[in-house]
Amino acid sequence: MENLFFASLVLFASALVAGIVFHRIKLPTILGYILVGIALGSSFADLLGDGPMLEFVAEAGVLLLLFMVGLEFSLTEFWSDRRKILVAGGLQGGVVGSAVGLGVWMIGWGVAPAILLGASAAMSSTALTAKQLADQGEITTRHGRSAISVLIFQDLAAIPLLALLAVWQMGGEPSFINIAGEIGKVIALFAAALLLARPILHHGLLFIYRNGNAEVLVLAALTIVALSAEAAHLAGASAALGAFLAGLLLGESDVRHRIEEDLRPFRDVFASVFFVSIGLQLDVSQVMSAPTSVLVWIAILVPAKFTLNFVALRLSGSSSRDALQTGLILAHGGEFGLLLVSGALSAAVLPAEIGQPFLVALVISMGLGPLLIRANEQIASRLASLLPKQKGIEQEEERRAAQQAQAMKGHLIICGAGPIGRTVARAGVLAQLPLVLIEPDLATFRSAKKMGLPVVLGDPNRLATLEAARAQYSDMLVMTDPNPSNFRRVIDWYLSQNAGGRVVAYGTREFANGTPPQDDRVCFFDPDTDIGIEFVSLVFKLKSLSDELADDILHRLRAEILDPVRRRAP
Repeated sequence: MENLFFASLVLFASALVAGIVFHRIKLPTILGYILVGIALGSSFADLLGDGPMLEFVAEAGVLLLLFMVGLEFSLTEFWSDRRKILVAGGLQGGVVGSAVGLGVWMIGWGVAPAILLGASAAMSSTALTAKQLADQGEITTRHGRSAISVLIFQDLAAIPLLALLAVWQMGGEPSFINIAGEIGKVIALFAAALLLARPILHHGLLFIYRNGNAEVLVLAALTIVALSAEAAHLAGASAALGAFLAGLLLGESDVRHRIEEDLRPFRDVFASVFFVSIGLQLDVSQVMSAPTSVLVWIAILVPAKFTLNFVALRLSGSSSRDALQTGLILAHGGEFGLLLVSGALSAAVLPAEIGQPFLVALVISMGLGPLLIRANEQIASRLASLLPKQKGIEQEEERRAAQQAQAMKGHLIICGAGPIGRTVARAGVLAQLPLVLIEPDLATFRSAKKMGLPVVLGDPNRLATLEAARAQYSDMLVMTDPNPSNFRRVIDWYLSQNAGGRVVAYGTREFANGTPPQDDRVCFFDPDTDIGIEFVSLVFKLKSLSDELADDILHRLRAEILDPVRRRAP
């Protein structure tokens, strides 16, 4: 027990330090966690060796990570975009996986390594890509949606691949009947859960949520993860796959967003532990003995994968420019690839001299992923000059925004169609004000559309979308859910393009690293201070305070608190 406590202390303290350091130097924290695993493993300090502790930590990390991936996967979204997902995703996976797998097989490494390494090379990180694209305001662009479509296909393709790995781990031969049997188990398990467990889980979680017990909701969600993993294990399937299917089931739940919010700390902690466990499995001696192999794999996983991505996406119908940008976005490894390779190494399906260099290269490519995604437009612009000229095609969100705005002038642009945004838009419609409502989330967009609001699917943090909505001719930019990382950039651009425009933002003034813009045209509605003032007004009214005294005090409060926040005279 003492060894367990000591190992836990070392594990979490080391991950904490790595997370802080890598965040400060603006590098992906995934790299830091993996380096912690390497440092604590048998190659160096040997503080966390093989054993039940490591196995439990790694398994828990995988379960939580895949559950959250499944939770973010929308079956409704998949069905509406099924053709694009299947065509783009199938071609990308087929071209990249077949090329790498065929090369591995021709070298003479065998069928199992060829399949596992080819499939792992084709996969990219869903979590890493989606987060980086959202931060950049590119999640709803044409190349952003193409990347998400490919990633959704990869998540689905992981199901038969995990089933195939399970056959190998049990020592069986991967015949068509065995693989079909494993996939059949998964389908039967999912069908039973969909028909029997889904209604019970949805109603049960909704009951817990309505009773306002956040602690019980978290425990219920964790219980579902453990239960689904155990059910899959008993059925002979992968426990991690069971957690993924549980996330799929709850992804359409009414309390999905609350579960995501409550479980995010657990996901982040266990995801970091998962990546530490990957580092623990890296054998540095194997890598040092074959550095050329690592470099070759990095070349395959980044530049070669980008080239093959480009070919596949062009075959799927994307323009050259979109194929370049999407190919760059997906030119890195992913969590499912790590899971497949690490599982194959643990089961001795993949020889260490082959798997270890590939695993290192996979990790390094994930470290390069955010950098490639961040610079995808600049790199694609330079590469596009080497290609035959393509006719400029505007992004889909820009076309929709321009169509909605048409020749508007003096209109409102409302950023975000959440509850606040829908209320503002509804009021604008009743007042017969011309307006454009912009929302990046598909489910929220559809809710606003059902209400009959003039909403377009697009990212309001993307300047090209605001320009297409004729922001430079608008009367006001209303930001109902400002993104701190993009807030200053958006309003600086808007104010520079529109001398007569005003910005109204719902939220605290502590945006842009606590430095609010020094401009009288920017007005904040701070929910804490504004609602506080209104609450004071109600208290004074119920206390029968004279109107003259109440007005005087409220005026002074506004002058002291609200007006400095809003940057305007009282």
